[in-house]
Amino acid sequence: MKIYFNEKYFKEYKRTKNNVHEPFPVTYQTFSGDDGKLYFQLDTYPKNINIDVTGFLEQSSSKLQFDKETAIKLIDIIKKELLI
Repeated sequence: MKIYFNEKYFKEYKRTKNNVHEPFPVTYQTFSGDDGKLYFQLDTYPKNINIDVTGFLEQSSSKLQFDKETAIKLIDIIKKELLI
């Protein structure tokens, strides 16, 4: 699954029930898109795999992509919500 955040779909949603997940493997990379923009991408993996970044990685569970503007907005939201 690839998710690219933009204003149209990036909304706050309050759940009535939440829980803390166990840690899971994540890798990241930056790359230039076909549109010439620089992107930051997080790839998540099932918790039972070992990541060897020098070799072939399994298919990721999901990919989260941020352009500069969206990353700045996300950082601002995290600061507001967690650094009160």
